[in-house]
Amino acid sequence: NCGFTDESDRKGMRIVIELKRDANPQVVLNQLFKHTQLQDTFGIIMLALVDNQPRILNLKEILFYYLEHQKDVVTRRTRYDLNKAEERAHILEGLKIALANLDEVIKIIRGSKDVDTAREGLMSRFGLTEKQAQAILDMRLQRLTALEREKIDEEYRELI
Repeated sequence: NCGFTDESDRKGMRIVIELKRDANPQVVLNQLFKHTQLQDTFGIIMLALVDNQPRILNLKEILFYYLEHQKDVVTRRTRYDLNKAEERAHILEGLKIALANLDEVIKIIRGSKDVDTAREGLMSRFGLTEKQAQAILDMRLQRLTALEREKIDEEYRELI
């Protein structure tokens, strides 16, 4: 009644069924449904935790709760990324202040007896936060070059 051609490739599966002139397409389709897994039926129980209580949900409810969960996940991830970017921008603002007043920063650090004194001196002189002052103290001398200044400025512009 018919011939099969497999035209599947790496983009997807495609099977062509060519019927003879006298074949009834509906009968062939019914045979495909009956003898293959072209159409299959199975029962499921959509049991899910809703407000920490197990509930059996219908399709509309399960889709609603799934989409609510996805919105929550995306919101939390975005908020986390935003907080990280804001923290990094805060540090970069401190580094920019230090690079703009480099000689004075070095003088304060050299004149301090220990790290805590240097941190306090930077905070009081430039109005820096503790995190910014610590980032300045942790900065290596190689980051004081003009190229590194440009990188810090560029990173700051990207974050803001």
